[in-house]
Amino acid sequence: MIETRFYTMQTLPLYINLSRSTIYKMVSKNTIPHIKIGTRTLFDREQIDRWVLNGGRIEDELPQLPKIQ
Repeated sequence: MIETRFYTMQTLPLYINLSRSTIYKMVSKNTIPHIKIGTRTLFDREQIDRWVLNGGRIEDELPQLPKIQ
């Protein structure tokens, strides 16, 4: 498989070994990180890697507040 920054609905199933129908369901439930551009759905490889390592949970990165001294 060619290493790329973004995966499509056709290439992501090969990368994470899930069926396309499963990925469609997860996109519709917003449980997998994705980017919508018009009618296209793209997946950032770095976000998908973090999502897989995080057990399939989307992590919400909150900004860190500066420490008051």
